[in-house]
Amino acid sequence: MSRLGRALTLDLVRSEKAGRHVTTFAVAAVCTILLTRLFLVLTGYPRIGGDTGLHIAHVLPGGMLMLAAVALQLSYVGRAPRPLAALLGGAGFGLFIDEVGKFVTADNDYFYEPAVAIMYVVLVALVVGSGRWRAHHPLDEDEEIANAAHVLVDGIAGHLPRRRREEVLRTLERLDGRFAARELHGLLLRVEPSPTAVPHRLEHLWARVGELFDRLASTRWALPLMGTGLLAQAAVAALVAVGLWAEGGGVGVPFAGVLAGGAVAVAFALAGLLRAPRAGRLAAVESFERSALTSLLVTQVFLFAASQFAALPGLVGALVLLGLVEADLERLRARTGS
Repeated sequence: MSRLGRALTLDLVRSEKAGRHVTTFAVAAVCTILLTRLFLVLTGYPRIGGDTGLHIAHVLPGGMLMLAAVALQLSYVGRAPRPLAALLGGAGFGLFIDEVGKFVTADNDYFYEPAVAIMYVVLVALVVGSGRWRAHHPLDEDEEIANAAHVLVDGIAGHLPRRRREEVLRTLERLDGRFAARELHGLLLRVEPSPTAVPHRLEHLWARVGELFDRLASTRWALPLMGTGLLAQAAVAALVAVGLWAEGGGVGVPFAGVLAGGAVAVAFALAGLLRAPRAGRLAAVESFERSALTSLLVTQVFLFAASQFAALPGLVGALVLLGLVEADLERLRARTGS
């Protein structure tokens, strides 16, 4: 490595729970955006500050929540602060990005129509991009051992739940050939587990969601369910686009984008269903993954640009289908070693 490369090295160790924390962050942001807009609609868009001539935009409390999330990470050691920081940071980011219309328009237009699409693209790119990166760059053994050592910090401080302790012990047993893994395993065996605290309950919530997807993906009817769901989702998006076109009286960019994205998603879904008997389940699910990503990153973006929050059911469906597809894909790749 060159001198410049060594100077720029950050020596960062990736967290094995990054996916759960990013998901917590994104879900908290989306929920905050929806609750904020619902509150504003129900209360007639009140001005915080009244008649004093001041207006306290909700981007400011959003910044304070993000500051609190950073302060938690900087002030405490161990893994416990991360779920809470993800929750607070996501809520703060939701308040911040909800006002993106004001930041990208000359007249500070909160109701700028493409604003929701901008929010959507940012959050989906975060979740899908980080997930794809982890899928193609899994943790190596050194990083897995480093994560176990990080968990030991919670155990020494008396804040390690039994479930998390058993999970890390299984990982270290798999890495028994490494000296550091054996040493950490012995130390963790001496640590007494503690009751599950609130931050750890957040991690367990996502763990249970992941386990549900895993169980569904392993059933015999999961493959036709995924294919049918992807086709149905594309059909519903097309019907919504047609309805919007009928109301608007013209063929706009969102309408064309929904139809184009839907057509590509249908092509991938059909290819997966047709490939299953010949090429095997793995090839079929890989096609389903392309269909789900196309729906999420193309079709839903244009749908949000056209219909704002009316597209939310489609987003929920797209995320559920992608979660099911990714769970099945991870299970199949682990089985084949690819």
